[in-house]
Amino acid sequence: MFSYQHPVRIHFGQGVFSELEDMLRPYNFSSYVIVMSASQIDNGLDRLVKSQLGDDVKDVVTNITPNPTLEDVRRIARVMEANEADCLIAIGGGSVMDAAKAAAAVYLESIDIDRLLERTDFQVSLPVVAIPTTSGSGSEVTPVSVISDEANSLKVPLTGEGLYPKAAIVDPELTLTCPAAVTAVSGIDVICHALDCLGSAAHNPISDALAVSAAKLAFENLERAYHEPMNNGVRENMAAASLMAGLAVSQTGTSGSHALSYYMTSHYGVPHGEACALTAGDWYIINSGANPKLDAHAEMIGFSDARDLNRHLDELKLATGLAVTFEDLGIGHSGIEEIIERGFAAADMKNNIAQPEQAEVFRFLSQK
Repeated sequence: MFSYQHPVRIHFGQGVFSELEDMLRPYNFSSYVIVMSASQIDNGLDRLVKSQLGDDVKDVVTNITPNPTLEDVRRIARVMEANEADCLIAIGGGSVMDAAKAAAAVYLESIDIDRLLERTDFQVSLPVVAIPTTSGSGSEVTPVSVISDEANSLKVPLTGEGLYPKAAIVDPELTLTCPAAVTAVSGIDVICHALDCLGSAAHNPISDALAVSAAKLAFENLERAYHEPMNNGVRENMAAASLMAGLAVSQTGTSGSHALSYYMTSHYGVPHGEACALTAGDWYIINSGANPKLDAHAEMIGFSDARDLNRHLDELKLATGLAVTFEDLGIGHSGIEEIIERGFAAADMKNNIAQPEQAEVFRFLSQK
């Protein structure tokens, strides 16, 4: 038995961003605040938005940190309050969208930002229109916002139905200017979302189908996107893969690779996608021991079994300049122990189909 519900209206396709005004007209919004990455301002996207929405655009917030912080959320919320915003438009990668979603909830519910990370459920927020400029996070269709508390070296996923954006506008053309390193880190996250979804205790036939399709597309297109950044077809495939992986994981939540990634990012500064990818294949093998269907899913993705998938994932990481071992990141055995201990405290860890002991995971990952 399972249930499936998804509230985000999705607009997908090459050039769909140019129809922003038409897509937003039915909502009758009149006061927009834009949250946008600095790189997209350099690319002139703020001017394109203003040319369509005119004086209804009240302000633009930028310079969101790569792992959005409480202070980022505070800055956005203050601008929303000053302009009595009735819609937030988030244009950028996962960091921008996550910060915007958290701020939209803070604004509508008058949440004390200093206690934000203590909240365990978010039921309402100001409408957010999410426009991704990378193919990876899937944040445009998930009820999750990951926020960092720098003072305490914490990275905390916030969840709740209220964090779903109102609409997602996915235009693959916006990813054409994405640098190679960002393409790799965000693209590998697509595969991590798909594998975590398949290894989730909450998986279902619909999420499985989405995750398998997403992983197959990403495995087939990421290396080309890395080396052929202006290839429209490849960029469209990666955008579709990211969207499908986001739709899948929105139903199941993430699992082992994400649980171990948070401390790697907050303590060692490893980019999110790369941190997840370091163990995603290993967790897929571990979870396949509890659910043999994961070997069948690996075949559908294009490999002989879970271990073969992991080998090809390592090859893809090497081909796109990403770490394959803890040693590549300068992390020794004592660091692995700490990463595992912190990871087992994360809620995501309880979402694995398999529930191994910490010592077992340490022995497995120490071989990397």
